Amino acid sequence: MKKTALFFTSIFFMVAILVMFPPTARSQEEDMAGGVEGADTSGKVDTGGEYTLFGKQLFINGFIQQETGWGLSPKYSGKNLSDYFSAQIEWEFKLADWLSLYGINRVLGDLGYTLNDNKGWFKDANQTPARSSNSRENLSWETNRDDRGWEVFRELYADISAGQFKFRLGKQQIIWGESDGLRLMDCINPQDLRREFNLRDSDEGYEYTRIPLWLLKMNYFPDFKFGLDDLQYELIVNPGKPKVNRLEAYQAQGGVWAAEEPNLPTGVRVELSQKEPHTNIRNFEFAGRLMGDLNGWLFTLNAFYGRQQDAMLRPTGPTLCSWDKRFLQLNFDQVYDYRKLVGFTINKEITAVRFRKTTAPVMRVEALYEFDKPFQYEGKTVGDMAWTGLNGAYPDAYKKRDQIRAMIGFDWNIYIRPLNARESFFFSSQFFVFYIPNINGQFVNAPFYFTDKVKQDVLPPLPPSRGSNRVDPWRIHQTQKYWSFLVNTNYWNKRITPQVLYLYDLEEHAHGLKAKINVSFGSHWRPELGFMAWWGDSDTGKSFGLFEKNRQVYAKLKYQF
Repeated sequence: MKKTALFFTSIFFMVAILVMFPPTARSQEEDMAGGVEGADTSGKVDTGGEYTLFGKQLFINGFIQQETGWGLSPKYSGKNLSDYFSAQIEWEFKLADWLSLYGINRVLGDLGYTLNDNKGWFKDANQTPARSSNSRENLSWETNRDDRGWEVFRELYADISAGQFKFRLGKQQIIWGESDGLRLMDCINPQDLRREFNLRDSDEGYEYTRIPLWLLKMNYFPDFKFGLDDLQYELIVNPGKPKVNRLEAYQAQGGVWAAEEPNLPTGVRVELSQKEPHTNIRNFEFAGRLMGDLNGWLFTLNAFYGRQQDAMLRPTGPTLCSWDKRFLQLNFDQVYDYRKLVGFTINKEITAVRFRKTTAPVMRVEALYEFDKPFQYEGKTVGDMAWTGLNGAYPDAYKKRDQIRAMIGFDWNIYIRPLNARESFFFSSQFFVFYIPNINGQFVNAPFYFTDKVKQDVLPPLPPSRGSNRVDPWRIHQTQKYWSFLVNTNYWNKRITPQVLYLYDLEEHAHGLKAKINVSFGSHWRPELGFMAWWGDSDTGKSFGLFEKNRQVYAKLKYQF
């Protein structure tokens, strides 16, 4: 917490300096639409103020933001779910034409843990009959847990130009792919999904929830083009310090935002270890891509080798228990296997198609082939429950299979004069398909869910009856299909921006929706009102149903400088 206190003090003095001493080289831009929620991928701070330090250019901008969220689900209706405070400074220090330093410093905390501390519903959300929750440690301040306070250095790297080579060395985000709502080719950095799952910023490029890594990135711009424009090669190396997606598994871990406890048969509970890959030479990660433009077809060819960002569960043996109204506890270790994939992306404006002779749609394609992806194993038929480790016929709790994941999307700016006389509407529609060529058995997601009827009827020893109409785990279909739709526009000289993002799981008939309105007042104030909600099978927790209790309305007030 000393680092947090130091950073709060630094922010106070930095804001005071920015207020008392205006920029010397350029003024703050009047048309800043939206904040600086993450890294500028060019490594250039293009808003805020320009200063001189030791005779060198220093660019600084940032924001201070307060949010509040109120629940709409039956479980938390009318409850104050969150009160996020965040303060961020983004800076770039130009040491020479060939060398610059870039950083993002951020403090993020939830004041709701202080405001709701003595309320009964909040205490209930942060404990079980077995134990109290670790959510205050995990979520009240970003510096409490991961990286032991170094989270305030969200990004910190050096950009070096050396002729045809460019190097970026340090803590950074690598942005691959272009899909919204669901990530596909964007596979380098893991994601923080602990609060509102992926609705928090999936419509804003994941820059708020993407977890930066200490990486070396090298780009090479060759003289020989092979008939291509803008040809370049990119190599990324993680020197053995991978991280994983953050998702609080159960109520005892993440309080209000945690996924629900598994709906298991009566008398059975699950206990997960909290293990992540350590810094080790065996955990080196490598990624690379080739990028170019072939007659207007923007393309990339991608490859990645490293660690999985989602855990498989390996049973370590059951134990008897006498709490939480259970008598059998299933214990698991988290296992992060290796990840190997190749893929490509395509971006092309379809000029042959135009609406009223104005704009043409842009087609986007992403596809990848992952080798030996691990899946939690159910057994030959539903009900075998190989994942528990209690069925002697199955020694493996998870299996490895190849998987194909693909997305095709279309972006289109279309004028609809009756709804907006001056500005166009931006439409983005995407269709995703995930396919396992040789599934050979039943695979399930963790945690494992059953219908309430089975929960009451079935008792250990496991497995129970094998009728698929009786046992309903979180089954993974051989073909999974998703659809997303995003639309936005601007009113009042681009001061008001409404936007809607919709997600649909075609296999499980589950839905996600985020609607918001951004307002711009002058150069500094950026309020936002919004609504986020998931709908699904709340009984089994399938798909988005696992996060139904996260429905909420929220408000943000941001001051950017």
